[in-house]
Amino acid sequence: MNQPASHAPVTANGSIKKGPIKRISRQEKVSVFWTLLLIVIAFIVLFPVLWVGSFMFRPDSAMFARPTEWLFEPTLVHFRYVIDNGFIGYLGTSFALASISTLLVVVLGTPAAYAFARFNLRFRDDLFLFVLATRMAPPICMVIPFYMIFSNIGLIDTYFGLTLAYLTFNLSFYIWVMSSFCKDLPVALEEVAILEGHNRFAVFLRVVLPLLRSAIVATGMLCFIFAWNEFMFAFMLGGQQVKTLPVAVPELITTQGVRWGPMAIVGTLSLVPVMLAVFLLQKHIVRGLTMGAVKG
Repeated sequence: MNQPASHAPVTANGSIKKGPIKRISRQEKVSVFWTLLLIVIAFIVLFPVLWVGSFMFRPDSAMFARPTEWLFEPTLVHFRYVIDNGFIGYLGTSFALASISTLLVVVLGTPAAYAFARFNLRFRDDLFLFVLATRMAPPICMVIPFYMIFSNIGLIDTYFGLTLAYLTFNLSFYIWVMSSFCKDLPVALEEVAILEGHNRFAVFLRVVLPLLRSAIVATGMLCFIFAWNEFMFAFMLGGQQVKTLPVAVPELITTQGVRWGPMAIVGTLSLVPVMLAVFLLQKHIVRGLTMGAVKG
């Protein structure tokens, strides 16, 4: 029987000559260590999310079975409950309110932050302190006056009223963060543009805004997340016509028990818009955060 040809070097006595053993460098060992460590950390962080995600397809009998049933027959009955009880509509309401309020915050807050950073306004420090105070106050201190005012002018349980409420606390945060970033912009670029004949408004549009683009995306994304997760204002100022997802979730705690399957679906769905936005805008978000957009 013919033996397969071997390419290994052979010594004079016919034995296979052993080659030099490749040693792993210290840098490679460190790289492998950190890679394994990051994998472990990612698994620890994501395990609760994956575990809750499995609840979406678990039948009630396998939800908290002992011992744990790792293999089970998946069911879609929880999805039917979520659809039949209007939770998809609550998801849309949350998305609409968070998106519109964030857009208004960016439109109104960017020139305001630039003005605080560049112009010697009268009572500027006092005005800036007032802006900060509206953000530092606990939500319960703000929601009671809002409720009394909105009740008198008919804004309770309306999209406009809740958008206005979200706008107030997010606008103060946005101005606070963006003014810090505006101070770091090079003044020389604006002075050159003015010497070329541009007025202040044109300088703001053509010079300042492009430089602030990443910071606007990063800070706007934070405002969207704040509005998306907000509960107190939505609970007090909303109602049956305007109900956000965080307010609707407690309805899954019924007298017959907690509906864990639908709750897992709602919780997972609430992650989707934020994760999708972060994934699509990650370049601007990372750049904005690393350029000082969140400096206090």
